[in-house]
Amino acid sequence: SSALVLKKPKTKKSSRTLYLTRPLKDELLAWLEKLRQDELAMDGRYRNCGQLFRLPNGMPVAPEALSKWYRTWRAEHPEFEKIVFHGLRHSSATYQLIESGGNIKAVQGNTGHATTGILMDTYAHTQDKPRLELAEKLEADFYSQDIGSPKSGSVPVKENLPDSIQITPEGMLKVVRQMNPEQRREFTRLLFA
Repeated sequence: SSALVLKKPKTKKSSRTLYLTRPLKDELLAWLEKLRQDELAMDGRYRNCGQLFRLPNGMPVAPEALSKWYRTWRAEHPEFEKIVFHGLRHSSATYQLIESGGNIKAVQGNTGHATTGILMDTYAHTQDKPRLELAEKLEADFYSQDIGSPKSGSVPVKENLPDSIQITPEGMLKVVRQMNPEQRREFTRLLFA
């Protein structure tokens, strides 16, 4: 015989607030109502462990049981791809990084990684897409700028650009100085994305 030991999270930061999507919130509320009905139907024999996923009698589900149930279900449904439960955490973090435009602090708040460094070491490969997009934006916008005299706070675009433009640090500095504050903020955001 074995016992399942439920423990508190490792650190205070491990207990965190998650912001749910409306559909997920609705699903969870419906699930909690089902659990409440299950408890009422058991007439005092229900042992509410406080977990979101529990056995029909309210006791906690052992992680090994979930894996066993999944393997049984998967054998009956080979049309679905095999998943690894911990892989769902990685998929979620990767998706959040991409959708947030690489907002590491926001994703760290959801995943609970102790540091942004750990998060980045694990998911750095997801940053390729924003970097490629940045290169395309720079090519389309920055390289087409006229580095001549300032024109009322904005950077004018050259009409007929040569096939190649020699970019110098001095020329780039001139362009940045000609930008209005909003353009500078966007340039800085793109540069360090």
